[in-house]
Amino acid sequence: MLHLLTESQKNKVIKEYKMRLAIVICWLAVFISLTGSALLLPSYLTAVGKVNTIKGDNQSKENSVKSLKDQNFQDKIKLVDSNLNALKLSVDIMSPRETYYKILNSLPAGVYVDRYTYGLKDENNASISISGVAGDRGKMIELQNLLKLNKEFTGIVIPITGLTKKKDLTFSLNFNLIKNIKK
Repeated sequence: MLHLLTESQKNKVIKEYKMRLAIVICWLAVFISLTGSALLLPSYLTAVGKVNTIKGDNQSKENSVKSLKDQNFQDKIKLVDSNLNALKLSVDIMSPRETYYKILNSLPAGVYVDRYTYGLKDENNASISISGVAGDRGKMIELQNLLKLNKEFTGIVIPITGLTKKKDLTFSLNFNLIKNIKK
């Protein structure tokens, strides 16, 4: 049918088809843009929510930094620091566990400890009490000498009543632990 038209009419029809094609392409671009915007909306809202959350966190951090500068808070820090320094004084003395192992390492063969007691007197001293069984008098005196070799233990004296029997002596020793002097 296009062959029946004159040349000027053909050009008008071709121009009209091109115009329709351009309109369809424009509507298609608008449709794609609107569809893309609708699909991106949830991502955009999620991102905005996260940005607001981060802004809120930053604001709360700024408020906490401001409270650190508050004088009352500084006084509380000084009080806690002084309390920690008071605790530090007792840290220089050996712990009950360390003391127990030192005593066990000082035991000669044939001497057994069945009771161990550790108590702090003050920040520089602790009292220790051990009791057990020694095979004979020689082992008991050897225990006393080995404990005296340790400069942290003082006041180690075997009661005379502990030396009355010749074998299987039950003993009870009370002595002191003094603070390590660290330089």
